[in-house]
Amino acid sequence: MGREPTCVVHLAARDDDPHDGRIYSGRVTDHAVRPARARDLPLIAAIEDSGLAMFEAVLGDLTGDVLASPAPSGHERMSQQGFLLVAGDPAIGFAHVVDMESHAHLAQISVHPDHARRGVGTALLEAAAERAATKGHGSLTLTTYADLPWNAPFYARHGFVEVAEDEPRTAAQLAITEEEERLGLSRHGRRTWMRRPLRAHRSTAELTAFLPTIDEAPRDVGTLRAVVRRPAVGEREVLEVGHLDVDEGLVGDTWVARGSRRMPDGSAHPDMQLNLMSHRLVEFLAQDPEREALAGDQMFLDLDLSHDHLPAWSELHIGGPGGAVVVVTDQPHNGCGKFIARYGKDAMAFVNGPEGKPRRLRGLCARVARPGPVRPGDEVVVVRPGT
Repeated sequence: MGREPTCVVHLAARDDDPHDGRIYSGRVTDHAVRPARARDLPLIAAIEDSGLAMFEAVLGDLTGDVLASPAPSGHERMSQQGFLLVAGDPAIGFAHVVDMESHAHLAQISVHPDHARRGVGTALLEAAAERAATKGHGSLTLTTYADLPWNAPFYARHGFVEVAEDEPRTAAQLAITEEEERLGLSRHGRRTWMRRPLRAHRSTAELTAFLPTIDEAPRDVGTLRAVVRRPAVGEREVLEVGHLDVDEGLVGDTWVARGSRRMPDGSAHPDMQLNLMSHRLVEFLAQDPEREALAGDQMFLDLDLSHDHLPAWSELHIGGPGGAVVVVTDQPHNGCGKFIARYGKDAMAFVNGPEGKPRRLRGLCARVARPGPVRPGDEVVVVRPGT
C-alpha cells in the first residue's frame, strides 16, 4: 500500500509467537490474517516491491529513487520489536507494526497488486489495530503521503486523522521524520503523520466533571500511592520500595542519563530529579492500573499538588520522622507527545490549560533533600516555606 521507512528497534527474531494460529480477520476478504511464520518471511520484500508500479503510474519513472529501492526483508522486519501479520497462505500482503515508547507505529502495509481492491488491506489494517490494542497500546500511528489515494485518504476512511504540525512529537517520531527528510520522500508530495486511537480517552467534559474529585485531595497530609522507576527508555518498573538519593534522585532511574534541554550543556537538571503527579488524575486518565505508570512520573501521590496549597520550595516528608524528604522546585512540568499518545489530546490540553496549570495536573518537579526509602502507602506530610 505504499513504502514507508521503519523505526528500527532490535529484538531477536522469533518463530514461536503465542498468538500463532489466531485468525484476526476473514470478514471482509477470503484471505485470513495471521501472525507471520518463518515460511512467510522470504515473500515479504517481494510483496512490498510489487507496489512500485502503483507509484510510477502517478509519479512517473522512479528509477534510482528511494521509492524504488529494495524493500527490507521479512527477516529484517521480524528482527524489530513489534509484530508482523500476513494475509493469505502463501502470503499476499502484510502489515508490520513496531512498538514505540508511547504507542504502536504502522511501519508498512503492503498488498500484492494481483489481490488489490478486495479488502485485503482493510483486513490487515484492522487486524494490526486489534493486535496493537491487545498489546496495551493506546494509539496506532503512521507516516504517509497526504494526497495519494491509497495513502492518507485510505487511512482516513479507517479512523486515522492527521496529527497537527504543532503537536509535540516523541523522540522516536522526530527520528522518523528526520529520516524521511534525509531520504527526500517529500519531493513526491506532502508527508503527514496520522493517528488512530485504540482506546477511548477521557474527554474535556469528563475531565471537567472530575475536577471536584481532584480538589478533594488532602492538603497537609497525603499518601504515596506508587513509585515507578524508568530503567531505560520505554521501560517502567513499579517498585515495592524505592530508594531516594541526593545525587541520583530515584536510584536506578535514568534521570541523569536523560539530561535536560533546560541546561546549557544538556546535563540533568538538578531541580528536575523527580516528577510527581496526582494519583487520582492518572488513575482516571489511564482507566487501567497497568497504564498508570505510562505517564512517566516517578511518584504518584494522593495530595493536593496545586500552586496555592503546595508552593515552590515546600518540603514533602515521606514515611514519618527521619524518612526521605523531597523539595518542590519552581521548574514547570509540561505534557509532551508521549502524554498525548497515551492519554489523548484533550488530556494534554486540559492539564496545560486554565484549569490544569494552577492545579499542577500534569504534575510537578522536585529534588531529593534527604535520602531514604519510600514505599506505596507511606504518609506524605507537607511543610510549606516559612512554617
